[in-house]
Amino acid sequence: MRNQNLVYKKLFNTTFDETASYEAASYSGIAKKTFLYLGMVVLGAFLGIALGMVNASAYLGLIITSSFLTFVFSIVAMTSPRLSKVFGILYCLFEGVSVGFVSMVYSAVAGGAVLVALLSTLSVFAIVTTLFVTNIVKVNSKFIRFLVTFSISFIVSMAIFMLIMAVSGQKYSISLCLGISAITVFLASLYLLMDLDNIRVVVEGGYPKEMEWYAAFGLAFTLVWLYIEILRIVAVIFADRN
Repeated sequence: MRNQNLVYKKLFNTTFDETASYEAASYSGIAKKTFLYLGMVVLGAFLGIALGMVNASAYLGLIITSSFLTFVFSIVAMTSPRLSKVFGILYCLFEGVSVGFVSMVYSAVAGGAVLVALLSTLSVFAIVTTLFVTNIVKVNSKFIRFLVTFSISFIVSMAIFMLIMAVSGQKYSISLCLGISAITVFLASLYLLMDLDNIRVVVEGGYPKEMEWYAAFGLAFTLVWLYIEILRIVAVIFADRN
């Protein structure tokens, strides 16, 4: 099973000793750690909102700081299995500040958007998991090539598009915003499939229990990303309806 995922094979060979005795990773262990990461996001959101109610200027500074820190923490957590536990938790706490702020703003603009976005995120996750477990969608070399090509093409296209819009001074239309967010949701769903396959490789490949933190962080990261993008779509639809 290890040979089927080159990324995890490399991480395992360079970080862990295969001849050493260790406790193997499990699905339940990854699930618990994923819930812990998501719990940290919720905690960060509530702490951020509470700070905003007490000191709005400090809240704004915290949001700006968290935007930078979450980028750094995510890079470290994604590239180092040994550090993913600590930096993953830190990432989720500071990302929770941004998630809380975005949710609060969208909720004020479009009431009920947060609840619908949460339920929609769970629904997408359930559908993606079903497609993965039933092998309707297989994460193989063709899937990975498509994912990489699609991701790069989307990023480059968005960069060019934003540059053109900035130079021309044109404003984004509602339909355009919905279209971009819909594509992003599709991309996040593809990464969910990749995360599920990584989890399968970690467990069935007999990787050390320490790798549970690494696998769980990837899943939590994608779920938060998916929620934000779905929330954007729901808020636009609800605000336009009102």
